[in-house]
Amino acid sequence: MRNQAKMIIGFGSMWGLIAFGFMVLNSFDLGSNDTAPEVVAVVLYGLTVLPACIVAIWYHKVSAVWLLVLSFITAFGFIYQVVEQAARENAYRSIPRGLIGPLLIAVIPGLIGILLLRIRRDGIVQE
Repeated sequence: MRNQAKMIIGFGSMWGLIAFGFMVLNSFDLGSNDTAPEVVAVVLYGLTVLPACIVAIWYHKVSAVWLLVLSFITAFGFIYQVVEQAARENAYRSIPRGLIGPLLIAVIPGLIGILLLRIRRDGIVQE
Protein backbone atom coordinates (compact mmCIF):
# COMPACT_ATOMS: atom_id res chain seq x y z
CA MET A 1 0.00 0.00 0.00
CA ARG A 2 1.38 3.37 -0.99
CA ASN A 3 1.50 6.61 0.97
CA GLN A 4 -1.51 8.04 -0.85
CA ALA A 5 -3.69 5.13 0.22
CA LYS A 6 -2.38 5.35 3.79
CA MET A 7 -3.15 9.05 3.87
CA ILE A 8 -6.75 8.56 2.67
CA ILE A 9 -7.37 5.74 5.13
CA GLY A 10 -5.77 7.77 7.93
CA PHE A 11 -7.90 10.82 7.19
CA GLY A 12 -11.00 8.62 7.03
CA SER A 13 -10.12 7.01 10.34
CA MET A 14 -9.65 10.37 12.03
CA TRP A 15 -12.95 11.59 10.59
CA GLY A 16 -14.56 8.36 11.81
CA LEU A 17 -13.37 9.06 15.35
CA ILE A 18 -14.73 12.60 15.15
CA ALA A 19 -18.05 11.30 13.78
CA PHE A 20 -18.26 8.75 16.57
CA GLY A 21 -17.63 11.45 19.17
CA PHE A 22 -20.33 13.69 17.71
CA MET A 23 -22.73 10.76 17.59
CA VAL A 24 -22.14 10.06 21.27
CA LEU A 25 -22.66 13.73 22.13
CA ASN A 26 -25.76 13.88 19.94
CA SER A 27 -27.23 10.83 21.66
CA PHE A 28 -27.65 12.87 24.84
CA ASP A 29 -29.60 15.48 22.89
CA LEU A 30 -32.19 13.21 21.24
CA GLY A 31 -35.64 14.56 21.77
CA SER A 32 -39.13 14.82 20.42
CA ASN A 33 -38.07 17.06 17.54
CA ASP A 34 -35.80 14.44 15.93
CA THR A 35 -37.12 12.34 13.09
CA ALA A 36 -36.42 8.64 12.57
CA PRO A 37 -34.45 9.13 9.31
CA GLU A 38 -32.17 11.63 11.02
CA VAL A 39 -31.55 9.35 13.99
CA VAL A 40 -30.75 6.43 11.67
CA ALA A 41 -28.44 8.65 9.62
CA VAL A 42 -26.57 9.92 12.68
CA VAL A 43 -26.17 6.44 14.18
CA LEU A 44 -25.00 4.87 10.91
CA TYR A 45 -22.65 7.78 10.29
CA GLY A 46 -21.12 7.59 13.74
CA LEU A 47 -20.80 3.83 13.92
CA THR A 48 -19.62 2.92 10.42
CA VAL A 49 -17.15 5.51 9.09
CA LEU A 50 -14.24 4.33 11.23
CA PRO A 51 -14.82 0.58 10.69
CA ALA A 52 -15.23 1.17 6.96
CA CYS A 53 -11.87 2.92 6.84
CA ILE A 54 -10.24 0.10 8.79
CA VAL A 55 -11.76 -2.46 6.40
CA ALA A 56 -10.40 -0.34 3.52
CA ILE A 57 -6.93 -1.55 4.41
CA TRP A 58 -7.84 -4.94 2.93
CA TYR A 59 -10.98 -4.38 0.85
CA HIS A 60 -10.94 -0.97 -0.84
CA LYS A 61 -13.89 -1.51 -3.14
CA VAL A 62 -16.32 -2.80 -0.51
CA SER A 63 -15.41 0.00 1.87
CA ALA A 64 -15.67 2.65 -0.85
CA VAL A 65 -19.10 1.45 -1.94
CA TRP A 66 -20.36 1.48 1.65
CA LEU A 67 -19.03 5.00 2.22
CA LEU A 68 -20.80 6.20 -0.94
CA VAL A 69 -24.07 4.59 0.15
CA LEU A 70 -23.63 6.03 3.64
CA SER A 71 -23.22 9.48 2.16
CA PHE A 72 -26.61 9.22 0.43
CA ILE A 73 -28.33 7.79 3.51
CA THR A 74 -26.92 10.55 5.69
CA ALA A 75 -27.85 13.27 3.21
CA PHE A 76 -31.43 11.96 3.05
CA GLY A 77 -31.73 11.84 6.84
CA PHE A 78 -30.35 15.34 7.30
CA ILE A 79 -32.47 16.83 4.52
CA TYR A 80 -35.59 15.17 5.92
CA GLN A 81 -34.87 16.61 9.37
CA VAL A 82 -34.32 20.15 8.09
CA VAL A 83 -37.49 20.10 5.96
CA GLU A 84 -39.57 18.58 8.77
CA GLN A 85 -38.32 21.12 11.29
CA ALA A 86 -39.01 24.00 8.89
CA ALA A 87 -42.53 22.66 8.30
CA ARG A 88 -43.21 22.52 12.04
CA GLU A 89 -42.04 26.09 12.52
CA ASN A 90 -43.54 27.41 9.26
CA ALA A 91 -40.08 28.76 8.37
CA TYR A 92 -39.54 27.55 4.83
CA ARG A 93 -37.07 30.33 4.09
CA SER A 94 -34.60 28.77 6.53
CA ILE A 95 -34.33 25.53 4.54
CA PRO A 96 -31.41 26.56 2.26
CA ARG A 97 -29.39 27.91 5.19
CA GLY A 98 -30.19 24.85 7.27
CA LEU A 99 -29.00 22.44 4.59
CA ILE A 100 -25.50 23.77 4.00
CA GLY A 101 -23.79 22.37 7.10
CA PRO A 102 -25.47 18.96 7.20
CA LEU A 103 -24.89 18.35 3.49
CA LEU A 104 -21.20 19.23 3.81
CA ILE A 105 -20.93 16.72 6.66
CA ALA A 106 -22.81 14.09 4.63
CA VAL A 107 -20.50 14.52 1.63
CA ILE A 108 -17.27 13.66 3.47
CA PRO A 109 -17.73 9.84 3.51
CA GLY A 110 -18.65 9.99 -0.17
CA LEU A 111 -15.44 11.85 -0.94
CA ILE A 112 -13.42 9.30 1.00
CA GLY A 113 -15.18 6.52 -0.93
CA ILE A 114 -14.47 8.19 -4.26
CA LEU A 115 -10.80 8.57 -3.34
CA LEU A 116 -10.64 4.90 -2.33
CA LEU A 117 -12.14 3.87 -5.66
CA ARG A 118 -9.73 6.14 -7.47
CA ILE A 119 -6.61 4.72 -5.85
CA ARG A 120 -7.87 1.25 -6.72
CA ARG A 121 -8.50 2.26 -10.35
CA ASP A 122 -5.13 3.95 -10.73
CA GLY A 123 -3.34 0.80 -9.62
CA ILE A 124 -1.84 2.34 -6.51
CA VAL A 125 -3.10 -0.63 -4.51
CA GLN A 126 -2.62 -4.17 -5.73
CA GLU A 127 -5.11 -6.72 -4.44
